Amino acid sequence: MALTHHTLATVADIASICIENAPVSQRASAVMDRLNEEIPFEAASIASYDMGKQRHFTVAASDYPGEVSSYLNQGFTVDDPAFLAMRFRRSRPLRWCDIPNYADNFSAREVFQPSGFNEGVTTCLFTRDGRYTGSLHLSTTFPVPLSDAAVDCLLAVQPLIATLTDGLRANDGGSWELLVDGSEETAFLTDEGSVSDVQGTARGEHLHEDGALYQQMRIAVALGGPRSLYWVSPDGHTMRMSVTPVAAGSLVTLRREKAPRNLTARELEVLTYLARGLSNAEIGRELHASHRTVATHVERILDKLDCHSRVAAAGIATAEGIVLPLR
Repeated sequence: MALTHHTLATVADIASICIENAPVSQRASAVMDRLNEEIPFEAASIASYDMGKQRHFTVAASDYPGEVSSYLNQGFTVDDPAFLAMRFRRSRPLRWCDIPNYADNFSAREVFQPSGFNEGVTTCLFTRDGRYTGSLHLSTTFPVPLSDAAVDCLLAVQPLIATLTDGLRANDGGSWELLVDGSEETAFLTDEGSVSDVQGTARGEHLHEDGALYQQMRIAVALGGPRSLYWVSPDGHTMRMSVTPVAAGSLVTLRREKAPRNLTARELEVLTYLARGLSNAEIGRELHASHRTVATHVERILDKLDCHSRVAAAGIATAEGIVLPLR
């Protein structure tokens, strides 16, 4: 794919727009305006894919009638065979002319043509690591296909625009790849509390709505900001759960990691209950341990945290992300 000087300039401009410190909808509108300087079209829409609800929603649109915009996010992305082939086969952007008899397809015959559109192109948006994040639609009233150069331009800017529609985009601008690097389990948690898979990662057995960590995940989200805690799995492994706010919800990762301060797995369990305000007797009942055993663990915890009280231990454990703070 040999890009012209003008196309390279367009790609550079769109890359700059995508990283501006402005609302996503404003940047998406600016992207469409810049594309229109390079590619002739009369209507455009950029949509994001909501993983939790498994539906598309418009980020920015220009000159599509309301019924067409609704169809693009509902019927088109669910039933249009050309769109489904493009999304799941990661093909190049597709024009009407690329699809045999597309004018006779339901989308063209019943939706686009009655609204005055006679050609167009759709681009599925994929991040560099291959995750689908949304779609870009361009339509024209003239039955003249967009040029191959225009398609090459859309292909070049596809991963750039995908960052705007990425529901896993970290709120602090951090790298998604770094967030999941080394994670044994990964899940996406919506603000409403539903849990879903993240493309290209494993959710495993613990990050589910009926899993052992679900309530802790919800608490971490309610507390706001990035949160972490250490947890001892049923098979005795010490795990670190991290909850990071992203554009459309929260990214939850679980990785095997030694507890800080040289805490043993049992001491970590005791510290977790201690931070919740349980007495030694109550901790003993939870862990099926004697009062003396729990007292010994508490002494060792205080020594390792270099503090002299249970309240101080709870404060240090919270500050260092070993346990979650009380709500």
